[in-house]
Amino acid sequence: MPQLKGIEPLYGRSVHHCPYCDGFEHCDQPLAVYGAGDKGAGLALMMKLWSSDVVLCTDGKGEISATMQERLLVVHNESILQLEGTEHGYLHTIRLQSGQALKRSAMFFTTGCVQSPDLSASLGCIRDEKGGIIGRRLTEESSVDGVYVAGDASRDVLLVAVAIAEGAKAGVAINRALLIEDGLC
Repeated sequence: MPQLKGIEPLYGRSVHHCPYCDGFEHCDQPLAVYGAGDKGAGLALMMKLWSSDVVLCTDGKGEISATMQERLLVVHNESILQLEGTEHGYLHTIRLQSGQALKRSAMFFTTGCVQSPDLSASLGCIRDEKGGIIGRRLTEESSVDGVYVAGDASRDVLLVAVAIAEGAKAGVAINRALLIEDGLC
């Protein structure tokens, strides 16, 4: 989660990390995206599926390519001073360092995901360039026999529904492997 003053009481109600999970609830509302560089710009462009009124707040971090800059209408590069909302967790203002107040109903953020490499590295799992553990799609088994992968550790589609499906597939594969090991299959 971004380290922004005032974010905690808003997170989950009007500040979100997943547009697929929470974008529809904020359809046609004035939205903000918090993110650096082209990754932030990409999320801001994606949010235009839900609203035509989207601004990008970079908090002064990351460069936006000329191609992405052309496609965005409003970019605020200065630091965010604080988020202000109602006592029920609804964002209403993003206050910038200059004192400018952005009236927004919701904010979506992208801060990146980094896998904690210690466990998978110590087990010898092969990982992709983003640090995700590479697994077999059918069984979710990693490159190390007996090590199975599901959810955020395996793919860059970080959705609960995907993690549940991968976990179910891994569970069935683990059960089958144990049955084979015991000579029951």
